[in-house]
Amino acid sequence: MKKIELKKILVPVDFTETSDIAMLEAISLANRLNAQVFLIHVLEYNSYRYSVARELETQVPSLEELEAAVREKMNKIVVANKSESGMIPGINVVSGEVPSEIIRFAGEKKIDLIVMGTHGASGYKEMFIGSNAQRVVTLSEIPVLTLLKKIDESGFKNILLPIDNSLHSREKVSMAMLVAELFNAKIHVLGLPDSEDKTVLNKFQVKVKSVEKIISESKLSHSTTIVQGKSLAKAAIDYAENNLCDLIVINTGHESEVTGIFLGAFHQQIVNHTKIPVLSMKHTPDHYSVDTPGFGI
Repeated sequence: MKKIELKKILVPVDFTETSDIAMLEAISLANRLNAQVFLIHVLEYNSYRYSVARELETQVPSLEELEAAVREKMNKIVVANKSESGMIPGINVVSGEVPSEIIRFAGEKKIDLIVMGTHGASGYKEMFIGSNAQRVVTLSEIPVLTLLKKIDESGFKNILLPIDNSLHSREKVSMAMLVAELFNAKIHVLGLPDSEDKTVLNKFQVKVKSVEKIISESKLSHSTTIVQGKSLAKAAIDYAENNLCDLIVINTGHESEVTGIFLGAFHQQIVNHTKIPVLSMKHTPDHYSVDTPGFGI
């Protein structure tokens, strides 16, 4: 299995509380990984410059003035957290449409992970809207960690890895294992078959066992639970809450092709509203099904 490396982490900054939390958590993670942190703020100039002018009862500010003000504010945030973290993130201010500019910048800088808060509001003081996190998750080709609140000081200790009947990328399991190794965490493999057909269930068991084998070979702590029911998404959330899981690792591409478990309205809800951090990974063309010899996930 290809080893995943996280050397460059990007944090979109919108000056909200969750944005600040995302930055601090990204810095903490980067310290563990010896990685770089990049901060980015996207100026949607035309969408809020007039509201700024009305609020300040002044003329419409130029793009240059807004960029200068935002850069100064970001510098203050970096300085305020410099002594605590020992790391100086790179500051970047760009203009355009928020999700697309984040995706463009991530590709340009070869970012390995995006970390962002899930809540925000439109306007001068809070320049993101809640849907931006969901749109970045949907569009991004690289993993996105979304969170609502500060992670416990001990880090992630219980990682939920849902497995359903659809195709899965190798990267999803590899990423869960990487995080588990970093934090000495337990991986909870949760099997979510969406069929009671005996042939389908037999293939599903092969898939789950292949995941167990890979995790076992890395000598990581893990458990396996199989849950059947109509609402598999609810089953996953209930399991996470009942077993004190502090991270959910999901795919954001092919899981919806078969079951629709983690995309659509539900995925938007889980990314924007769950209190549990979510690590979303888009499937790659190099994915494998239960019929693939030697892997089967």
